[in-house]
Amino acid sequence: MNRTSNIDEALERLTRLETDGHRVLSLYLSLDPSDFPNLRERHMELDALLDDLERRHATEAQGPHAERIALREGIERVREFFTDAELAVPSARGLAIFCSVPIELFDVVSLPRGVPATAVLDARPFVEPLVELAAPERWCVLAISRRTSRILRGTREHLVEVDSVLDDVRGRHAQGGRSQARYQRGIETEVDEHIRSTCSNLYERFKGARFERLLVASPSELRHRVEHELHPDLSQRLAGHFEIDVERASPEEVRTRALPLIEADESRRERETLDRLEEGLAPNGHGATGLDEVLGLLAEARVQTLLFAHGFTAPGFACPQCGRLSVGALACPADGTTPEPVEDVIERAIELALRQSAEVLAVRHHPDALAQRGSIAALLRY
Repeated sequence: MNRTSNIDEALERLTRLETDGHRVLSLYLSLDPSDFPNLRERHMELDALLDDLERRHATEAQGPHAERIALREGIERVREFFTDAELAVPSARGLAIFCSVPIELFDVVSLPRGVPATAVLDARPFVEPLVELAAPERWCVLAISRRTSRILRGTREHLVEVDSVLDDVRGRHAQGGRSQARYQRGIETEVDEHIRSTCSNLYERFKGARFERLLVASPSELRHRVEHELHPDLSQRLAGHFEIDVERASPEEVRTRALPLIEADESRRERETLDRLEEGLAPNGHGATGLDEVLGLLAEARVQTLLFAHGFTAPGFACPQCGRLSVGALACPADGTTPEPVEDVIERAIELALRQSAEVLAVRHHPDALAQRGSIAALLRY
């Protein structure tokens, strides 16, 4: 069994999974207390999902006997996994299970927030909810006061404190006059050294494990002093500044205060990507819209960034030989094979884009900008 809370790692593994023609059971379950506050309700939700899945596929009398047996074994494997302890994971707001007995697949992914309860049986893992949850940015918050520094890493959903330092910066002197002035200058020198060493430590950590965006939490009087000491590679990632009680704030309090800045930054960068799309839609530009055209460009591996409206789904077809996706049921132009219907071609398009190392952007903050473009678009490599 593979178990992880790293959604990016799970996506990498699942999108490259070789199923050898066997179907995969994908199950998403919310553990959010606001949705299901007690274990009894969570067990009931799980049972309802699996019972419904079994009923939906019970009529597959024409399917291979081995597939029907594999489905029953997979459902039983999932039922056995979900003990009370697994339905009350304190660090998770949801769980995703990917199971296929014939290929010995059983992956468990802890989710940072609740998701709609879903059970899907398909030729590929159903990963679209994971794409929605995967943060396109990796965030870092540097919380720093005159004597304390803390470094927190993670996503908009969860920040983890990875380092904290308390430097021996002296307090104010009791005497006044020139003695006080000299003493205060000494203190400010120590504060500057504290800031300098903190920023140096942050850069060393960045070189070892890079992040995309940075926020600074500090008293306002330290803001410019901190920014002055940031390495240029960090300065270009700086997304904002906020004030907080550096010594006493919990990681969750830091995340809560940082979230409005994170959302504003996401919205701004999303808008920039949409503006690039508009420019790319000019004649001879590198932009495309509409499901049919985007699927064709994915087949040619020309998509650099795939954009789709949050929650957008559409039926389509997939070639069982080469995996080419299409809106219609015409024979595959690559090998002449008759394509098979798929319930949600957007899920397959996301998976294909990820396998081609393309960026995938679920548009949340500006959905109307894509609605008039068929809810899906692409920026092209060439």
